[in-house]
Amino acid sequence: MADRATLGPPAPAGRLGHFLPYLLRRRLRAVLWPGDGGERAGILLVLGLTAFYGVGLGFLLNHTNALGSVKGFDELLLGLNATLLASALLVDFLPAMRSITRVVPEHFPVSARWNVAGAFLLDFITLRRLLILTLLLAALAVAPRQAGATGFSLLLVLGATAFSFNLRLLLTLRRWRHPLLLAHLASLGLMLWWLAHPAAPYAPALGLGMALLPWALGAVQLAWLGPYFSSRFLPDVAPPAAAGAPAGALLSRLLPEQRAYLRRTWGMLLLGFVLKILLLGIARWQLADGMGPSTQYTFYLGLAGISGFTYINNNLFGFMRGLAANELLRLGLTPRVLRLYLRLVVPVVALDGLLAVLLTLALFPSTVWPCLGLVPLYALSLTSLGLWSSLYQAKVVSKAVNFSNANKNNSMLMGLVTVVVAAALYFVPWWWARVALAAVVTASAYWPIRAVLRNDGALRRRLWRGIGA
Repeated sequence: MADRATLGPPAPAGRLGHFLPYLLRRRLRAVLWPGDGGERAGILLVLGLTAFYGVGLGFLLNHTNALGSVKGFDELLLGLNATLLASALLVDFLPAMRSITRVVPEHFPVSARWNVAGAFLLDFITLRRLLILTLLLAALAVAPRQAGATGFSLLLVLGATAFSFNLRLLLTLRRWRHPLLLAHLASLGLMLWWLAHPAAPYAPALGLGMALLPWALGAVQLAWLGPYFSSRFLPDVAPPAAAGAPAGALLSRLLPEQRAYLRRTWGMLLLGFVLKILLLGIARWQLADGMGPSTQYTFYLGLAGISGFTYINNNLFGFMRGLAANELLRLGLTPRVLRLYLRLVVPVVALDGLLAVLLTLALFPSTVWPCLGLVPLYALSLTSLGLWSSLYQAKVVSKAVNFSNANKNNSMLMGLVTVVVAAALYFVPWWWARVALAAVVTASAYWPIRAVLRNDGALRRRLWRGIGA
């Protein structure tokens, strides 16, 4: 009661007007302007590149008829919309569901419904969603006459975000058998039906309905279940336990550092392999529709082991902080540090490459098999970049190890370099240039290896601070 008297009477202070602007500013600043200079530069660079791609998308929208590729561009927009929908589901539900939490503590005089509305606004502000909005808004600014295409993609992003929030709020409240759960699943089924039948005569009306239905269901859910969004009805949330790797005889035969690595990262490694299978499956489907490998970004993403490095191995010593700190404290930078990196990274890279080879041989015709020559080039280049990043761009793994926080636990700048090098190896048409690029990137590992072997003091102190030891 003392708290309520200090903050004011319940009636006029029952909304988030006093708290929400501050919370939104703080969330935007944390996402777009982090304290780390390297991460900030990486975010600004990614935003600039996304805006550049949006300008290119707007240019294509303005010149679709002149280029004579209306059908192909319609397929491109369909693939973009499908990617946006899949991204909303992957970010919030894999490998674990991201739960919904109250915006302000219970003793603040803010109603449960306003907490739900504030939680949705804060939940919407993520870097991935802001990048998608930057892409679509840049295309809309360049091609205002084609606002129907970009506007509908924007509606789809907002609808998928509302669907994700609605479903996660229902699951957070433990309403497993609530009638709205079936309504949300029906909404998802409507989205998938529209994506599967884009040329149907009722497709425009169905698309508009599937984009707006999650908002209508969200309004119903807010009125129906909003008052239950309080500590009285929310289940007690225990601190997340450390995820353990599957036990077994094979695991017991591994080296101690490999067991520790798998216990910390097995969920992200498994997700990376699932993404590889999914991307190569989509690439095979696109190949059946006439899109060759040279025009598919999905095939290159599936062939290269990008996810393993951008999510984990670009910050290996950050994930293995205990082992790395022990080595630095006892012996400093020695060949043991390099052996630790190689013992953990090389088996993962080899397994990823083997999976890429088997899937390519099984799913794709022999005309695509020459691309398998890129697999060893990827392995050498990404392993070298991972060593650079793990030593010079190490970060404290303070976030939960899951898909939604994967990029926050790694250097965004080095993640971007990894993606750019992998793309260059794939899209450069000359094999001699590919081999030369891979050789240069691999040879660049000479400098970090030399610094480790001579126990460089500046690098040792930088790595110690980077991993938060």
